[in-house]
Amino acid sequence: MTIDAATGIARILKQEGVEWVSTFPVCRVNNALGREGIPILMMRDDRYAVAVADAFSRITAGRQIGVCTFQGGVNAAGMQYAYAGMAQAFEDGSPVLCITDGIPAGSSENTQFDVFRSMTTVSKWFGYIDRPERVPEFMRRAFTLLRSGRPGPVILAVPDPTGTYDETADPYTPVKGWKHGPAREDVGMAIDLLTQAQKPLIYAGEGVIYAGASEELVSLAEMANAPVVTTLKAKGAFPENHPLFVGVRGGQVTNYLNDSDLIFAVGTSLSPGRFSHRIPNAVGKTIVHCDVDDLHINKVYPTAQAVIGDARQSLQALTEELSTRPVQSVRAREDVALEVRNERDARDGPVPGSYGLRRQAH
Repeated sequence: MTIDAATGIARILKQEGVEWVSTFPVCRVNNALGREGIPILMMRDDRYAVAVADAFSRITAGRQIGVCTFQGGVNAAGMQYAYAGMAQAFEDGSPVLCITDGIPAGSSENTQFDVFRSMTTVSKWFGYIDRPERVPEFMRRAFTLLRSGRPGPVILAVPDPTGTYDETADPYTPVKGWKHGPAREDVGMAIDLLTQAQKPLIYAGEGVIYAGASEELVSLAEMANAPVVTTLKAKGAFPENHPLFVGVRGGQVTNYLNDSDLIFAVGTSLSPGRFSHRIPNAVGKTIVHCDVDDLHINKVYPTAQAVIGDARQSLQALTEELSTRPVQSVRAREDVALEVRNERDARDGPVPGSYGLRRQAH
């Protein structure tokens, strides 16, 4: 069956479970979305179209992908408005599918705004669908990237949404994401450093949430008997009434960051900013960095040991390795929970509810 490129995109979005698209109503793909019965949420400008899709991806931890459209093409004011929203999603690692008009063939020099160079700076991938029949190919690649590796926005430019192709020539099947675990040697060396530390601190980021690894984080913290802080974007990744939870903000978090001799970072880029924590005297501490993206290793702070892989698989491997160590190799810290509680109570008052440890600490 012959269909146009815009209709093919709309039908593939439905196959991928996309239930709505946010937009500022200029993108030429929008009419096909309406014809195929995909609800369109109208925003006041293109930037908010990206922001709403971004928010949806965040609150679902990437299990559902937010999708938006915005104006592109020659002299793409809408794309320039959308740039700020894409930059935020890219910096924060939020998986968003952005669909826009592409510059038609032969028109690339008719604008001062370099679309390709600009968009590649704020996306995992910028795909230009140069022929209609490549729609299934590009959509497969887009959703694979959205669901694999470090999360981030993907942009698809459609220069000719009315161009047609045979839908049956390359039938689309929904794609899954692929995740990888860490190297065993790295896991062992990371646990060596953890068990040798006098005052270890687990530093958890939003990658724990995207990986669905909260339970694994609790297991490692309890087995290591180590206190935990989270970044602001990772709030909720660790139970806030748990005896080992130090906090997200406040003087007690600063004290633990200052006093620790080892920072065991999981699912965070360790980029200091408004939503994370700066590590004081980082060169005087041992930093173990567990992250899905090797781009973040030694990015700001010197890394003593890296564990590269999906946060859930990494935490599972780390906990398994720690469980094989002799009891005496894990330094006894029976007073850790009491210290954490006293530090929190002194600042904020008692935390209501009691989580309770699920297993005996070593």
